[in-house]
Amino acid sequence: MALPSQSARPISIRAGGGGGKRRRRNRGGGFMVGIVLVGIAGGATWWLWPGDTPGEPNPAPSGVIDDGGTGFQATLQDAPPRPEPSPAPSSTAADTQPPQQPDPVTPAPEVATSDAEATDGATTAATEVAVAPETPPAAPSALEQAAELIQASKPVEARALLSKALKAGDLPEAEADHIRATLATINEGLVFSREIATGDPFVGLYTIQKGDTLSRIVDHQDLPINWRFLQRINGIKAAHHIGLGQRLKVITAPFHAVVDKQTHRLDLWLGEGDDAVYVRSFRVGLGEFDSTPEGRFRVRKGGKLVNPSWRHPRTGEFFDADDPKNPIGEYWLALEGIEPHNLQEQGFGIHGTIDPDSIGKSESLGCVRLGDEDIAIIYGVLAAGKSTLHVVN
Repeated sequence: MALPSQSARPISIRAGGGGGKRRRRNRGGGFMVGIVLVGIAGGATWWLWPGDTPGEPNPAPSGVIDDGGTGFQATLQDAPPRPEPSPAPSSTAADTQPPQQPDPVTPAPEVATSDAEATDGATTAATEVAVAPETPPAAPSALEQAAELIQASKPVEARALLSKALKAGDLPEAEADHIRATLATINEGLVFSREIATGDPFVGLYTIQKGDTLSRIVDHQDLPINWRFLQRINGIKAAHHIGLGQRLKVITAPFHAVVDKQTHRLDLWLGEGDDAVYVRSFRVGLGEFDSTPEGRFRVRKGGKLVNPSWRHPRTGEFFDADDPKNPIGEYWLALEGIEPHNLQEQGFGIHGTIDPDSIGKSESLGCVRLGDEDIAIIYGVLAAGKSTLHVVN
């Protein structure tokens, strides 16, 4: 069923696709499982990190003499036979002449060497044989430092460290991908489970009061999430299955998203400015013919809808909320431009799709589309009037 506001006034938004809807499944990440997996990721990092290739012998250290394969064992060879002495020649008259004496040799005069010259010579010799100091070892990488923090049970600090490295934007893409994967594992515990780590600045605890519902808690506490996400992270099977005095984990900071058009990737971040931390990434579908607008947008107040109806902006064809052919899927988040060049954008938003094969491609009318499971998370975390989307090329 569509919301009353949807039935009375169909929205005009961008979309596209075809297929069939399906319900989303509730997911949650065990904190301890996340920590174990991060440990595995850290181990893989050390093994794959640039250095000696496993399985290949290291080159001989400098300064070792190549013995040419003889193993430094000299082969003794027989000495040549000693020649027999020649017989003495017979005596002649010449032999009786006294031998000539050689001219006397005058020794060269000694040259005196000053102390300064001797010192200079010693210094030069010492310089020639001096060995260059060893290069100090390279500082540990961000992944290596994070692994140490994880082993010390400090996942919050590890997340902040890796997020800072990712925001710097100067990492090789393979290393950036590894960091994103490691952070996603960490956040299975820090964000998507009911666990609360010591020192986490983005979460809190709320004790259920008389008359509370999940939606009322979100509204009264001004939480920057949808009540469905509150239900998800606390492992509540049904929204009405809460009790007086029950303690809930709540998210206290807004989420924001960045879409990279080149990679068809949406990165989800938590928090503001320099303190924001990376959460995880999602594959997205984008507009055909590069029609997805760029720049910064904000989720429009009153622009979040569940099971929306939709009218095709080009053909005028109308789809009811429960129509299985409705290309929008189960969720819609309307966006408004907040930069001078995109203030005029109308009908731009984030939504689901009934065509999962379009994810990772550019086939929509311009909107950002996600699969069923992913759009359910994005709908739950992006808050109207607070959360932003930055589209970059």
